[in-house]
Amino acid sequence: MNDQDIIDLYFARNEQAIAETTAKYGRYCMTIARDILDSEQDAEECVSDVYLKVWNSIPPDAPASLKAYIAVLTRRLSINRYHESRARRR
Repeated sequence: MNDQDIIDLYFARNEQAIAETTAKYGRYCMTIARDILDSEQDAEECVSDVYLKVWNSIPPDAPASLKAYIAVLTRRLSINRYHESRARRR
């Protein structure tokens, strides 16, 4: 499935959009999250948060590149989670 079809599923509020996003970009998101976070569990939670953020933000926004949009969200959420975990340790 191409990115525009996935975006159309998000606009239709079809839950299949998350399944298609996971199938196409799940490994990519996990790689980004794992590179930033120390924990596999934190990376998985972060990727789940990314899917929720995408679900809540695509309508009304329509990203030009779904891959880039998801990558930026994954990176931002991973960095935020990293800083939160470091703050808790102090």
